[in-house]
Amino acid sequence: MAIVTEQLEINGKQFIKTYSDSGYLIHGGNPEGDYAEAIDPAELNRTYTETNIPADGNGDLSPEEVVNALEEIL
Repeated sequence: MAIVTEQLEINGKQFIKTYSDSGYLIHGGNPEGDYAEAIDPAELNRTYTETNIPADGNGDLSPEEVVNALEEIL
């Protein structure tokens, strides 16, 4: 079990995608909570821990949905 982070560039901005490599929810972020995956602006340096709660996959977004959601907050 481990937390995985990936660097993403979307519309010229840097983001960090965080998720569990074992299919569990991650905990942290802002607002603090449990997430299947998180994508945060890189400069925020948010941290997450892996829970023992299985992720059901229902929270996964397509790449297009991620871009649309991020454009709303940028």
